[in-house]
Amino acid sequence: MLFFLQQTKTLWWLFLASIALAIGFQLATPFTGGALLDVSTTLAAPEDLLQAMSAPQKRAHLWITVLLNVPFPFAYGGLFLGLCLRHGGRFALYLAAPAFLVIPVDMIENAVQVIALLGNETLLPAKAYLTPAKFLLFYAAAIVAIGSLSISLGLRVLRKFTR
Repeated sequence: MLFFLQQTKTLWWLFLASIALAIGFQLATPFTGGALLDVSTTLAAPEDLLQAMSAPQKRAHLWITVLLNVPFPFAYGGLFLGLCLRHGGRFALYLAAPAFLVIPVDMIENAVQVIALLGNETLLPAKAYLTPAKFLLFYAAAIVAIGSLSISLGLRVLRKFTR
């Protein structure tokens, strides 16, 4: 599985899937009233947002979560994981840790969100911890993946010029 994620073709497909899903979010968000529970980082914000949504907006948000937000962590997480593994050298497994961890954190946040959108808001306070953790891991994984790719490409260019 780890070798599969490092392949050029796989990385391109994960990149394209991430872009397509991000565009999907942009196109679908107006159906929820213009805001998603995914970006609420305080305890009160998701509860207030959920209370302000109409039944059709909640239903739209539920479908967005299930159809877009469930595959999204696998797309961007797989991309970051594959880039770290491919370009991280002997530290690849350590560098890939944030990319590996962001996937289950995002999926747990999605599960809490679906449960809340179905009417049971008892787990919603967990989003106050899950959402910031998700964003921290996402940005760390993105920085490490882009950094390892940049360093790898930079070293490749240097090797070509020093031959």
